[in-house]
Amino acid sequence: MDMAIVVLGASQYDGRASKVLAGRLDEALAVAGEYSGKEVHFFTLGANMPGDRFTEAQVAGTYLVDRGVEESRVHEVPEGNDTVGSLEAVLQEHAELLVDAPSYLITDPLHTVRAKLIAKQLGWSPKVKGARNCPYYFPQKEWWGGLAHEAGGLVVAILTGMFGKKAGEKIRGWLYNVEAIIRPRFKRRHGLIRKNSSNSSTASRDNGIE
Repeated sequence: MDMAIVVLGASQYDGRASKVLAGRLDEALAVAGEYSGKEVHFFTLGANMPGDRFTEAQVAGTYLVDRGVEESRVHEVPEGNDTVGSLEAVLQEHAELLVDAPSYLITDPLHTVRAKLIAKQLGWSPKVKGARNCPYYFPQKEWWGGLAHEAGGLVVAILTGMFGKKAGEKIRGWLYNVEAIIRPRFKRRHGLIRKNSSNSSTASRDNGIE
């Protein structure tokens, strides 16, 4: 493998990629096109929400294959409902490929700084690229909401690196309460992330890790 391109998940609608997810995937294809003749592998990330028939990773993988990417070069990692969970999952499953090969991480423009920091904290240093076709841009209301989300997420990532996961999760919980008022459509995903974090902590205690 000459190049690895990891695409962070985003919303999908019963098997159809959202505009945000499609923008990231189109960017991944554009990056791959810059390495014509190279063996490029794609890693699509993201679980699903309760009741969904498809995962974000599955929808993203299908999107790439439908646009001519060989199935053998698409690796779906259908885990994680946030950046940390998704990156932890792909690194656990494919660390030997991602760490050794030149790699890109594709996300939204506003998310690039935080994604790069989280990847570094997990021991991975990819080139991070924002999707040029992201549907949210300045000065749209959604752009401002995304900026606030990323600012809060960056604070959480920095504090997690300084004081540990428990401190980061506590601050994140406070910020989620604020965001639920400003952007109520994210409340369901926040609840799932909190549940996953709680289950992870319980499993760690049961295994004697903590």
